[in-house]
Amino acid sequence: KSSGYHYGVSACEGCKGFFRRSVQKNMVYTCHRDRNCIINKITRNRCQYCRLQRCFAAGMSRESVRNDRIRRKGKKEAVKMTIMETYELTSELGLIVEKICRAHTETFPALCQLGKYTTNSSSDHRIQLDLGLWDKFSELATKCIIKVVEFAKRVPGFTGLTIADQITLLKAACLDILILRICTRYTPDQDTMTFSDGLTLTRTQIHNAGFGPLTDQVFTFAGQLLPLEMDDTESGLLSAICLVSGDRQDLEEPSKVEVLQEPLLEALKIYSRKRRPSMPHMFPKML
Repeated sequence: KSSGYHYGVSACEGCKGFFRRSVQKNMVYTCHRDRNCIINKITRNRCQYCRLQRCFAAGMSRESVRNDRIRRKGKKEAVKMTIMETYELTSELGLIVEKICRAHTETFPALCQLGKYTTNSSSDHRIQLDLGLWDKFSELATKCIIKVVEFAKRVPGFTGLTIADQITLLKAACLDILILRICTRYTPDQDTMTFSDGLTLTRTQIHNAGFGPLTDQVFTFAGQLLPLEMDDTESGLLSAICLVSGDRQDLEEPSKVEVLQEPLLEALKIYSRKRRPSMPHMFPKML
């Protein structure tokens, strides 16, 4: 959604900020596909190279950014810096990664930390709703939602947003974060998922616990996550990125939310590439 006339074109706050930072820092981006990624409201954070090219194609001007910088700082010439993409986290980004990882692990214990147990209920066929499992799952879901809220409050800058925007973001992202979390507890050999109290259910049991047709979609998503081999830090960063999305409807201050998301995206990109130097495509795959 356009917020005004920026650098020669009508643009939103998110693209305005992205273009300004890219030009001021002379950022050099790389496209890991064919340099023709679709850039829209949803996909714009997946490829910074194509997003910047889209800005130029729309008519955004480098000179406008430089002139704006000169005016704001009262200098005769803008200082030009060439900052190449690096796989090293700055101290600021390193601190963000540390906080997010701690927030994630302290609100979502790893699979190996859980005392797994199973139930024989509804183990044979997909039949009618199993009330026992439904009650148990409802109880677990409530506890998990509380943990997601706790995690959100520990995302840097989140509590500095308006209360209304905090509620809007949590409502929009809570289910996505819950699904991402449970999918990291998928055991493909047994085709089971393990919940936060250690309860381990088969695909059929989860179907009968109330997931219904959504079950197969969740298990498919879990299978797609396996090749990524994400660790707790990446899962936490991805959850935080999902949370602070400036594209959510009814936000009072979307530009502030965008500012919170930018360093998280940069941190995940650098962290994931440093962890897998030979697999730079993993970052866009995660998104």
